Amino acid sequence: MKRLLLLLFIVGSIHVLSAQSIRIAGDWNYSIPNSDITNAGEDFTGIYTSTVNQVYLDVRYFRNWVVSIQKNNIDWEDKINIWLHRTGNGFGIGRIQGGKNYIQLIDKEIKFITGNGLHYFIPLQFQARNISVTIPAHNYVTEIMYTLSAN
Repeated sequence: MKRLLLLLFIVGSIHVLSAQSIRIAGDWNYSIPNSDITNAGEDFTGIYTSTVNQVYLDVRYFRNWVVSIQKNNIDWEDKINIWLHRTGNGFGIGRIQGGKNYIQLIDKEIKFITGNGLHYFIPLQFQARNISVTIPAHNYVTEIMYTLSAN
């Protein structure tokens, strides 16, 4: 039987100079059950979804800001796609926009959400798509980098 393990490492970086910060709490380690991957054509969905609050994002910057995301493959199968969206606003003051629809993570930095002010516990949810019985059993690892920039 095949056993596939997806590991997402979460890291954050800051590209602004003043009183600001970004913090990521959580990760997603998922083992696809052997019972899910048996034979081709047996109603295998190929999509796995994390909990709605798998990772929390905190952004603290009183001016306008942008959080960008990027996937950095460590030991990854290119056929597997990782998608991300925010499932709520968290708590705080100021505005937050974007990120409500799933966005595919790629190996280039892309804009995820914008806002201003203090926002804590913004819940994020992941999906792994295109899982297939044709992908070799292996522990696949990728890193997701969040970057906070002034807007």
